[in-house]
Amino acid sequence: MRAREILSITAIVAVACAAGLWLPPLLPMLKAGENWLADFRFATLTRPEPQNGDVVVVAITEDTLATLPYREPLDRGFLRGLFGHLEAAKPRAIGLDILFDQPTEPAKDEALRQALRVSQVPVVVARAGKEEGLTDKQLAFLSRFTEGVPTALVNLVRDRADGTVRWIFPGDEVAGKQVPGFAGALAVAAGARPPEREAPLVYRVGPDPATPPFRMFPAHAVPLLPKAWFADKIVLVGADLPLSDRHRTPFAAAAGPNAGSRPGVVIHAHAVAQLLDGRMSPAVGGAGRAVLILLAAALGMLFATLDLSTPARGACFVAALALLWAGGFALYGYGGPMIPLIAPTVGFVASSGLGVAYIGRRARQQRRFIRNAFKRYLSPALVDQLVADPSRLNLGGERRELTYLFTDLAGFTSLTERTPPAVLMTALNEYLDEMCRILFKHGATMDKIVGDAVVGFFNAPLDQPDHRARAVATALEMDAFSRVFIERQKAKGLEIGVTRIGVHSGVATIGNFGGDAFFNYTAHGDMVNTAARLESVNKHLGTRVCISGVTAAACPGVAFRAVGTLVLKGKKEGIEVFEPLADGLKDAPSTAAYRRAFEMLKRNDSAAIDAFRELLHNAPDDGLARFHLARLQKGESGVVIVMEEK
Repeated sequence: MRAREILSITAIVAVACAAGLWLPPLLPMLKAGENWLADFRFATLTRPEPQNGDVVVVAITEDTLATLPYREPLDRGFLRGLFGHLEAAKPRAIGLDILFDQPTEPAKDEALRQALRVSQVPVVVARAGKEEGLTDKQLAFLSRFTEGVPTALVNLVRDRADGTVRWIFPGDEVAGKQVPGFAGALAVAAGARPPEREAPLVYRVGPDPATPPFRMFPAHAVPLLPKAWFADKIVLVGADLPLSDRHRTPFAAAAGPNAGSRPGVVIHAHAVAQLLDGRMSPAVGGAGRAVLILLAAALGMLFATLDLSTPARGACFVAALALLWAGGFALYGYGGPMIPLIAPTVGFVASSGLGVAYIGRRARQQRRFIRNAFKRYLSPALVDQLVADPSRLNLGGERRELTYLFTDLAGFTSLTERTPPAVLMTALNEYLDEMCRILFKHGATMDKIVGDAVVGFFNAPLDQPDHRARAVATALEMDAFSRVFIERQKAKGLEIGVTRIGVHSGVATIGNFGGDAFFNYTAHGDMVNTAARLESVNKHLGTRVCISGVTAAACPGVAFRAVGTLVLKGKKEGIEVFEPLADGLKDAPSTAAYRRAFEMLKRNDSAAIDAFRELLHNAPDDGLARFHLARLQKGESGVVIVMEEK
């Protein structure tokens, strides 16, 4: 897989995950899952901290309501007395999370309204709008009651995915005027900065499970408590009732929906404390999330490129995800940031899945290419090996040692002129079919078939350490078949010449040469030309098979007899050439006689001519002996033979 493709898939997956490009029905599910994991870590792993000393909650509880003449609306006379006690304690600010949206007893209403107006302590009174279900009549009364008193919106921002309150409400425009949020207004009253936009709400935890993060007192007990407990505090007054104004918080992930809910006034207390402390959310920002997703996608792509078995891949897959999730929990547990887990997981899974699918597709394309490219050259068994292990194949041009084998059917051109086409093609197809079969049997690669000529090579595209021995064994089997074939055709009245074979080993450039539509897997180099010349010189030497010395040297199990050192036409240096002997000829008397005569020739012994004459007398069909005798009769000597013709 190329680096550009890896980067492209990784980037696409990372951008898709970071941008939330999921099917709409899945998005809330994924977001809710991510939220739950973050909430669970917060609820179970957040380190305990001391109880907050700046914010106090005065709760109107069921016990408080039991002391009053009626439950709703809340008795304004009681509230007037409560406010008086709190004001006398000189807190920094008082926030009333109570909506005064309808009248009660006029005298009590007026007394409370006047107390709020002339208070010497900064006070903030709850405000709401039609969005919260108030009627025009309620809004009108609320406006008259709070005239001259600072008000703030008590809206809580819930997550649409799971209903959890996660952000501090900054405020909104009402009747053309900007009205602050409740927590922000109290923060300003205490000298802190309000939020400019929705900010992540960072809840506090208490020092232990039994101690809340803020001091909380029931409203009906305030007159009995020391004023010092409220002095210089931000005091929030609101309801803490089982079935009223309770909202889901992150604590619900561990404690459950009921135990994890909090009264609205307590949630406002968390927001006020956060603004006073300047606390920042532990969750990583958008850029950090994008980087994590990119890293997860890159890891997934790296995972896809690993050459592993299916069980090992599955084990690594599970281990990588386990490491990601365990690391996410441990990081927050040790005071680090809250990192997302589901989005990086999806990035990892999507990237690795796409990577595996893409690599699989590339592998299938590669296998098809290999089959199409080599089925014309190689035996099916070799093609299967390449398909199973493409790494053994170098499809580009390369320099490597090869052994080339050239064959040619003597007299084929004249045969075509005097033989009916149907007869000729039947015989030729039979001949070529068997010659190709022998090539493939020994693991050769087919180079080309030109007329009656068959050309093949060894040691490419697959490595074949014994390529020279394979080529010689192929040549011997081809020669044996050809002699039988010729006799069989002769019995049918068809005169076919001998098959000449040349074999040579050396280094050449091998590869697919041509274009996209038409190409040939072949080699170019001097050694290829030499092999072709060795096939051709057979007609001058009287031999059928010529093997170069460099090839013959790698075949200790094959019997040869030396031809001589040939200086091929167009060459300046000679090459040792040998003729392989068929089975049964290694120890034949004629073979021993030839070797004695050749040694005499090599020593320039004048008795060599008589030795070759005697050899031909006993073996009149020995073409190579006849060739050497003719040389000696012309006055030539030695074993270096300069070829004047190809």
